[in-house]
Amino acid sequence: MAGIVSRLPFGLSGRTTAASASYALDGVQYAYAIGGMPWLSAISDDRALTRAGAQMKKDQFDNAREPGEQSLSNWWLRSQASFIGGEGLLYQDPDPVAQSNLQNRHAIQYGHSVGLNPWVNGKLTLLRRTTQRIADSSANRHMLIGYSDGTDRYWSAVGNVLRSDDGTTATTVAWGGANTIRALASDGTAYYAADNVNVYKGTGAGAGAVWTATGTTTVCLGWAKGRIMIGLDNKIYETDASGTKTLKFTHLNSSWTWTAIAEGTNAIYAAGYAGSQGAIYKFVLDSSGNVPTLASGGIQTAQLPLGEVVYALTTYLGTFVGLGTNRGFRVGEIDGNGDIAYGPLLISNSSGCKAIAAYDRFFFVGASNGIDGKSGLYRVDLGQPVQDSSSAAGGRFAYATDLQSGATGEVCAVTNFGSSDRMAFAVVGQGAYLEHASDKEATGYLTTGRVRYGTLEPKIFKFVSVKTPSVLMGSVGVSVIDPGGAEVSVLTVSQGAGAVIENVSLASPATAVEWVQLKLTLGRSATDATQGGEVNGWQLKTMPGSTRQRVFTIPLLCFDKEKTASGQMVGTEGRSLARLQAFEQIFARGDAVTFQDLRADQSYLVVIDDYRYEQRAQPAANGSNMGGILWVELRTINDVVTS
Repeated sequence: MAGIVSRLPFGLSGRTTAASASYALDGVQYAYAIGGMPWLSAISDDRALTRAGAQMKKDQFDNAREPGEQSLSNWWLRSQASFIGGEGLLYQDPDPVAQSNLQNRHAIQYGHSVGLNPWVNGKLTLLRRTTQRIADSSANRHMLIGYSDGTDRYWSAVGNVLRSDDGTTATTVAWGGANTIRALASDGTAYYAADNVNVYKGTGAGAGAVWTATGTTTVCLGWAKGRIMIGLDNKIYETDASGTKTLKFTHLNSSWTWTAIAEGTNAIYAAGYAGSQGAIYKFVLDSSGNVPTLASGGIQTAQLPLGEVVYALTTYLGTFVGLGTNRGFRVGEIDGNGDIAYGPLLISNSSGCKAIAAYDRFFFVGASNGIDGKSGLYRVDLGQPVQDSSSAAGGRFAYATDLQSGATGEVCAVTNFGSSDRMAFAVVGQGAYLEHASDKEATGYLTTGRVRYGTLEPKIFKFVSVKTPSVLMGSVGVSVIDPGGAEVSVLTVSQGAGAVIENVSLASPATAVEWVQLKLTLGRSATDATQGGEVNGWQLKTMPGSTRQRVFTIPLLCFDKEKTASGQMVGTEGRSLARLQAFEQIFARGDAVTFQDLRADQSYLVVIDDYRYEQRAQPAANGSNMGGILWVELRTINDVVTS
């Protein structure tokens, strides 16, 4: 009897052959090869080869405190019905370690917005537009201070001109000086304007010199604790009602510049910098007498990181501190001792932040060239932390871009418009801008975070739904942005239409991708400038986009001696046990291997999910006549590769 003995392609232990090893036919017409090991087929009427699709989804349960989208079947869903978390979210994925006292960020945050108001829960609307009130193309820095004398107004100082603007008429004020105004403050009804000679006080029509500031290079004013505080060069002075100023602190660095003065619950704060070092000092009030007095000597209460210097400082509600620096904006907190602990850099801006104001629960922060390259304001919601911490200072707060100028330049001032909810701000080289009382922006947009369902696997994004009011005053457009940056319009909801626009088919992206973003564009009403588009929520429906895996279940001959389809005999005594053990080592490693259908000249990269060896006859005492059927279950992990 003729026979061919086939050498085992690798040893019986260890990984001496690559997992992707393949077999080349040579003499014996084997049917299959797994990991480089050739096999003859055992297919018969009783032993069928099967090919089937692998299960793609696994059973899962939702163990969150509240049921979510992952508890639903059939579709992968991602939706959003609130935008109060503001912008800055890269991926619209649930936080796996959601803090118990915070709403999951993906449900309330988004990627970026311009011209939109996200601060009402469940409602995304247009912001109010602005008007340019005082034009000025010079390089002079503007200063703005809001006040009310029964009519909402603000003072605007630029160059040597002081104006009072009520939103309709800007009136020039004879403020008492003739030189460039270097600082501006208010006690609520009167202004204080300082040049390099004097500090002047007035209520609108005129003024007179109050304090002398002769020879100063820099001047900083602040109304705090019922007194005007003055920073002259590297010195801090306290003043009384008669205009007498008393030196309270001299910084040891003669180059120190005071930039802002503000008040806390039991202290006055002064911020400044020299070179690349910035700091905040506090001046404690002594309440032992009938009238609180300011203790001499400033105490450093906060040091900025090296290279970060203080441009602006605003305190609010006796607790919060808005801190503008050359790197952007931070939120801090005043503790019971009057010390300031500040949080991480919340908003980064290469032009820095030189203007801060506060109203309601918000900080309004200068956004120099920060709104798609144009200048305006950011808004920070102090009532909406989006990152947990033991204190407000250590966390992050919701923020978004806000009012726009439509121009470029440094935002050098921002103030409240009297006692209203409107804001005014100024841009160097452009002028002063005032928020309109009612008219909306012409258009605004929001991009969501990248929707990827927490995995890098490709997905097929199938449908989008958007919810609007039943009667829409304005328009809403929805677009899809793919990873390549391409933007494709999906639907437009016109004025007068509305309600829920469900399951609009997505023709883009044309192929499975890792993630997409939605872009929501809102338009103003064509008939009423005070009305505009509104979005109450959106939803995406998606399917897994990975290549569908297949499962092969194949019966293979595993005998000492075997016969090929052509009648050729293969093998020797004891061969089947060695082959079975070699196969079991491949299985035990769990690595991907190459599966070859040698007759069809096709190969697949597979993993061996399971195997079963069936031996129906008792082998002889000497171990001869060993053998049986080896059932192998293989699962593909890539497409077919033709040899």
